[in-house]
Amino acid sequence: MVFNQSAKEEIRRAADIVELVGQYVQLKKAGRNFVGLCPFHAEKDPSFTVNPERQTFHCFGCKKGGDIFAFWMEYHSATFPEALRDLAERYSVTISDSFDPSAGKEKAAQ
Repeated sequence: MVFNQSAKEEIRRAADIVELVGQYVQLKKAGRNFVGLCPFHAEKDPSFTVNPERQTFHCFGCKKGGDIFAFWMEYHSATFPEALRDLAERYSVTISDSFDPSAGKEKAAQ
């Protein structure tokens, strides 16, 4: 399946990972980065870092990391096509008519 690459890049440009992650994780500024408690595992000391310059996140505890798509997929238990559709809707990015997010579910189920 071919994804709409231009929509993916447009979402990356429109989104701010600090703003997005900050809606689900309480973040505090720490130098250039933001830190908080990881939403993917239980912890008492913050090991979850968001880098606004690279638009990425990383947890030093559970080793999960990536971009806004990886965060959305992990946090919402979504497939990539679902994450692309959800984030496109959130940031008002148009995806081509040939895009079918249900095709990703069928492929993942096999």
